[in-house]
Amino acid sequence: MAQIEREFLERTEPTERAFKAPPFIPRVKNADLGLEKLGGERYYSPAFMKAEWDKIWTKTWQLAARVDEFTEPGAFYVHELGKESFIFVMGDDRQIRGFYNVCQHRGNRLCQSDLGVMDTFTCPFHGWKWNTDGTLKQVADPQFFRQFDAGIPTEELGLTPVKVAFWGGWVWFNMDHDACPLQEYLGEAGVQLETYEFEKFHLLNYQTFEWNGNWKHAWDAFNESYHFGELHPDMIEFGEGHDIPIELLGIHSRMINFNRTVSEIVEDQDTITPLRQHMMLGDQEGRRKNETKGYTGSAKDVHLEEIRRRRAVEDESYLPFEQMNDEQLVHQYHYSFFPSATFTQTPESGAVFRYRPHATDPNICYYDFFVMSHLPPGTPKQERPENKTHRHVDGIDYAEAFGGTFDPVLANVLSQDGSNMTTMQAGVKSDSFKGMNLCDQEIRLRHFHKIIDDFISGETTTRNLPDGEAYLDRNPTIIG
Repeated sequence: MAQIEREFLERTEPTERAFKAPPFIPRVKNADLGLEKLGGERYYSPAFMKAEWDKIWTKTWQLAARVDEFTEPGAFYVHELGKESFIFVMGDDRQIRGFYNVCQHRGNRLCQSDLGVMDTFTCPFHGWKWNTDGTLKQVADPQFFRQFDAGIPTEELGLTPVKVAFWGGWVWFNMDHDACPLQEYLGEAGVQLETYEFEKFHLLNYQTFEWNGNWKHAWDAFNESYHFGELHPDMIEFGEGHDIPIELLGIHSRMINFNRTVSEIVEDQDTITPLRQHMMLGDQEGRRKNETKGYTGSAKDVHLEEIRRRRAVEDESYLPFEQMNDEQLVHQYHYSFFPSATFTQTPESGAVFRYRPHATDPNICYYDFFVMSHLPPGTPKQERPENKTHRHVDGIDYAEAFGGTFDPVLANVLSQDGSNMTTMQAGVKSDSFKGMNLCDQEIRLRHFHKIIDDFISGETTTRNLPDGEAYLDRNPTIIG
């Protein structure tokens, strides 16, 4: 048991009532997934990439866009995933639907804008038209088509739909129409996250980063904190990443990032340094309202003071403090939904990460970063800066890419992770690499890659999901 967990359990005034999201402390023991090494080929093999596409990407639920992006009939959003492109659009009946972004005449990409409002989708090549419900509206000069002499087969020529569902204020989709319902797919992890009321969050920014590494390297990097001490030394100055609780929830998983404290591996845990002042006591989110103003205690105990102050105002706050357990009030709950969506959040703000493969090259991936905020009721909708794709190899400034909507200290963390992608991709290809040796703090990676293998082999499908506790050891012994 980490020092912060022990001190958290031993505090004098814990909140003693039930919450929808069970706390991490005391941590639950995960099942033993073995010690087998993971080979590097899965990161660069074209055959493995194809197997992932056939058995995972085309069969699992994917995150597309915020529901509130669709403000009126005809509002549309285009999303790219691997070799495919999709249109999501609100119809005249105000229902949001999804379709492959493919003209049924010559296969052209039908909609070539990222987002906007249209009452009709017109192919820019020959002018065929479709309605927002996907039905064919017009064939340009149908008299030229002998196959249409008996009538245009409008049903056959409609846009090809994808399965669409909604959770957390997001539009989700699945290319497999036989897949299980979204709520069933999200399982217990989805239920636990409802505490945050994501439907009320505002999207402040959305940027994409192209990294020279396989998409799984990106997933791996953001699903363990074992690397904080070396790659992100600033992070352990205002948070614990050395030894943190992790839970495996069926095909998904969660961990807690301890905020507003100091890692037990840091020698000075008490001093309020300028960095700690900014990240733990400052008003970098613009909404903390000096909750910790006047604090004079140890840096490592800031989180305990903030819990006390937030509990004192939980009945009057617009933030959902009342329904959150003590950990959620200040620490960062980090949930990953297989295979490609990660939610990491505090009551007032959060981020959503989305990992996407390149269409043809296993050595390239896209990392989408959504900046989210739980603003006070009545706050006008925020104008989102234009989404851009930033190539890490171009030497981009990550803080500048977010235009001031994301803290520069944390933006630098993303830059560090981006720099690591290229060298990781190169290293796993080496003939000298004998496979990944994963520690217990990397069990999310071992679990994730097992789920990948299980989907590829057919052992697991969306119609045969493992139980939410399949990878937990419910022996009541407390780890410590």
